[in-house]
Amino acid sequence: MSTLHITNGDCAADTLRLIVKDPVTIMADALHEGPCPPIEGDAWREVRARFIASNGGPAYDDIKNALDGWDRAIADACHRGDEIVLWFEHDLFDQLALIRTLDLIVRLKAGSRMSSRVSLICIGSFPGVERFVGLGQLTTDQLATLIGTGVPVTAGHYALATDAWHAFRSQDPASLLEITLQLVAARTPVSEGGPALPFLGEALLRFFAELPSVANGLSRTEELALQALSSGPSTAGALFCATQSREARPFMGDTTFFAILRRLAAARVPLVTIEANPDEVDLGPHRIAITNAGRDVLAGRTDHLRLNGSDLWRGGVHLSGLDRSPWRWDTRGETLVS
Repeated sequence: MSTLHITNGDCAADTLRLIVKDPVTIMADALHEGPCPPIEGDAWREVRARFIASNGGPAYDDIKNALDGWDRAIADACHRGDEIVLWFEHDLFDQLALIRTLDLIVRLKAGSRMSSRVSLICIGSFPGVERFVGLGQLTTDQLATLIGTGVPVTAGHYALATDAWHAFRSQDPASLLEITLQLVAARTPVSEGGPALPFLGEALLRFFAELPSVANGLSRTEELALQALSSGPSTAGALFCATQSREARPFMGDTTFFAILRRLAAARVPLVTIEANPDEVDLGPHRIAITNAGRDVLAGRTDHLRLNGSDLWRGGVHLSGLDRSPWRWDTRGETLVS
């Protein structure tokens, strides 16, 4: 019987392959961006692949094949009854990948005669690493110390992951907010009866901050970008680093961030300008500047949604409107406003 190791991306996976002999696969879909409807199987992977390909990612066929391969590796392991070890971290990207993976595993296990033993390694810090960002920054020696430290995945893990994953894909975000606030309020450690997934609540709270703000219609990432630009233009690469330095738990890749900049530049009333072809795959070296409209929105003198409307997906919620959004987020009150 083999062991399948599942982690959050190629960087961590490449290091992991140097210290384990068993197969390693990844779950690396940025689920915090784009449509996540309540569908399964090939239909799900088609929706995700089309969105990723349309937002500066790889070609549709390439990403669809990757998504197929990641899910198939898990399905094969469950059908064989292989041991599965999950390697994830504390940020939004990983926590969404984790609840989706756990939901997938529990459904596959229900349809299999075999019983896979599943364990979870999920950390938010590492000894000697002053600013822990993720597993990908650890050396082989550091990562090797985590082997064998996984906790058994229990019915509690599966139940919480399934509830959160289903709520995340709902058209109504109210149930996800209820789960989020319950988790954030439960500060006790797992060993003392705390939530089975202790990082999930804070990660989901950060997800809600990507909804348009009640203050100015900007998501948290958009606001961070405009704040950084308010003191002067920047290359997209430097701007990405500046925004991520202000994240308590960085979760976003540069491809996703560049897609957000393109969206702000292509708006009906642009909030930034891009000194390059907007379709340029790598915006990293190109100059980004804030517009006067961007300054007005950042200062709260006008509203991004009233200027530009909305056509975004957050989980299962379509934020669509010519001059509004069906939902906004009140960061101070940690509440949804419709």
